[in-house]
Amino acid sequence: MKRLSPRASRWLLLGWIVTSFLVSGLTNRAALATGWLLALVIFHAGSRSALRRMLLTAAPVTAFFVLASLAFDFFLLHRPPPYPAYAGIFLRATLATFLAFSVLARVDLLGALSPWATPTRLLVITLAQIHALRILVKESRLGLRSRLPRKPSTLDMIRGGGAISASLFSLSARNARDIGDALRSRGF
Repeated sequence: MKRLSPRASRWLLLGWIVTSFLVSGLTNRAALATGWLLALVIFHAGSRSALRRMLLTAAPVTAFFVLASLAFDFFLLHRPPPYPAYAGIFLRATLATFLAFSVLARVDLLGALSPWATPTRLLVITLAQIHALRILVKESRLGLRSRLPRKPSTLDMIRGGGAISASLFSLSARNARDIGDALRSRGF
């Protein structure tokens, strides 16, 4: 998908922020369903990728919390759960996530934020930390796989979390220091 120009990216980001604020206040399921339809029409190009990402990230987490809340209402409070309210919560969270993935796939963040030094620095540092986290997760998984005679399970990953967390914090501090030094040497 082609990225937008920096100016168009700024306008799309502003529209996304305003729309996200408006979506977060919607409680009517019909309005949320209409919002979903509008979002699918407006962002039809690339909607498959955004939907897949939303279904892999926000939908399972939101569904888990909605189901846990339903169970809490039903089994612990001994009252019928407000199903429409929980449906609205699920629709709102998934719509906001779909909009975020759709917009971020189209904008040039560095170009859009280039006139402002502080947001640009924060974006660079955030992207560097995300990259460092990906490398750390991949290397820790490969390390566990090389030490265990079987494929590491989720429990193995949780047990090794302490050492991974310590590595994460030291790697994050080092990366932030290196990026800060690089930005200062370039006059930011």
